[in-house]
Amino acid sequence: MNGEQLDTFVQDKQADHSSLWLSGLLLGLMVLSWSSGFIGYRYASEHSGVMVITFWRFVAALLLLFPVVVRPLMRVNRTDLRRHVLVGLFGIAGYIAAIAGSIGLGVAPGTSALIANLLPVTIVLSAGLVPGQRTQGKQWWGVGLCVVGMLIASMASVEFSKASIWAYSLPVLAVASLTAASLYQKRCGSSALPPLTALFIQLCAALPVFAVLAVLEGSIQPVMSAGFGLGIVWLVVFSTLGGYGFYWLCLQRFNVQSTSGALFLIPPVTMIWASLQFGDPLSILALVGVALTLLGLPFLRRPVQA
Repeated sequence: MNGEQLDTFVQDKQADHSSLWLSGLLLGLMVLSWSSGFIGYRYASEHSGVMVITFWRFVAALLLLFPVVVRPLMRVNRTDLRRHVLVGLFGIAGYIAAIAGSIGLGVAPGTSALIANLLPVTIVLSAGLVPGQRTQGKQWWGVGLCVVGMLIASMASVEFSKASIWAYSLPVLAVASLTAASLYQKRCGSSALPPLTALFIQLCAALPVFAVLAVLEGSIQPVMSAGFGLGIVWLVVFSTLGGYGFYWLCLQRFNVQSTSGALFLIPPVTMIWASLQFGDPLSILALVGVALTLLGLPFLRRPVQA
């Protein structure tokens, strides 16, 4: 190997190392952003109903985004508009409304969260519907480790209530809804729209759903309190812009398995966060779950096949 070849080899290694760190950073920010939603709702729900919170969360996000996206919106074609309306209805409204609805009908939050946390498994099992995304070989070891880690971390919070059987189907519906949106988004490939413009359209599609649900919940009026306002700000910045923003970005940048695998970290990360912020008792099972999930994630990373 001559000097020029050695320099090229070193540069390639450095590029791979930098790419690996960037990938880990993006996936980590996605996990933290999604976990922030559970923390934000826990805080804001002390001041108002879940549907009202969600409605005003999206209103605030749209007002924040509008000055940024008003010009790109003028150039949106019908194909992109239809695509992101569907993603908003299924990936945002369908997922959040079904989870919140199940809790409102008496399903214990821990049980609802456990069912919803099967989302990564569903996406991985359905990945074959997207060209080049089929789960293969050692990736199944990663899936297995991540599933076991998630189940171990979540089981401590599971409890069964006297809610009707059909109420337990709502978290399943939520998982199916976001899975469909994720695979549809991945199958369509990269969008010509700027990410914030796409998110704006998705939120516009979801907003009427929560307007109706807020009215059915009792009232659409916001609560005039500092706690409600702070909860909305938290959910807008960290959970809406951060959560869905990083999720769609990671889904576009990485294969389905890597993005879905990182989602397995959300339950234990949320438990640890709640312990630090609210003083909840932290189970050793949560830490074991994190360890197993982290052990499984490297198995999920591979170049996407064409």
